[in-house]
Amino acid sequence: MQTRRSNNEAGFSMIELIIAMAITITLMGLTSSILAGAFNVRSREDRKSDAIADVQRAMNIMTREISNAGLKLPSGLPNVSTNGVVSNDSDSQSLRFVSNLNGMPDSANAFFEDSDVTDADEDIKFLMYVDADLGQRYLVRYEKNGTNTTTVLANRIDSLVFRYYDEKVTYSTTVDADGNCDITDVKNALGGDESEVSPGEAKFIVIGVGVTLPAIGVQGAEGYQPPSQVQLTSDVVLRNSIVY
Repeated sequence: MQTRRSNNEAGFSMIELIIAMAITITLMGLTSSILAGAFNVRSREDRKSDAIADVQRAMNIMTREISNAGLKLPSGLPNVSTNGVVSNDSDSQSLRFVSNLNGMPDSANAFFEDSDVTDADEDIKFLMYVDADLGQRYLVRYEKNGTNTTTVLANRIDSLVFRYYDEKVTYSTTVDADGNCDITDVKNALGGDESEVSPGEAKFIVIGVGVTLPAIGVQGAEGYQPPSQVQLTSDVVLRNSIVY
């Protein structure tokens, strides 16, 4: 018995294999570009979330502590305004304030007036520290009393600004390409333009922090994410300076 082989049973030709390989390589390249872009976006969003969360935690601490400025201050404190702000050590770039946190009623509910502000957390300064060698900027809390402790609250910021007003205001925010932030179009409750006052006269403080998110990837390549700027603000009422 004889078996005949059909000529149609031959495999793929060399040309067909080359075409198939070219298509496969092209699809793999496209897929890799899409994945790289997706990873860059995810990396950018993760870094953005981390940076913003870091600054938000710092601003929560600042807001809570600054709002206590001027609490039960003893008389005769040099350079300390009635609102608790140390005028000669506060400006748009830093804020120092004093609070007599221990000037509270004692256990017998008889009023006890602490005569000094030398206890922990009663003389605080917030500022941005610039490390020129590392090219880093830090939001720090300086504790003057005790051991003169400096604590880093956030380590990924580009600018810090304090603005002082004698009443609650509304405003717009602005941040430039270098991460320098500020507020504009400041209005009072009646909708009129509101001018800034000196730190010692403030009852309302606006804190602004600028954060620059660096570029991800290479410009012109798939998935490139350009640098961008974010500003976070917090409003602080100096409650001890308000007379009801």
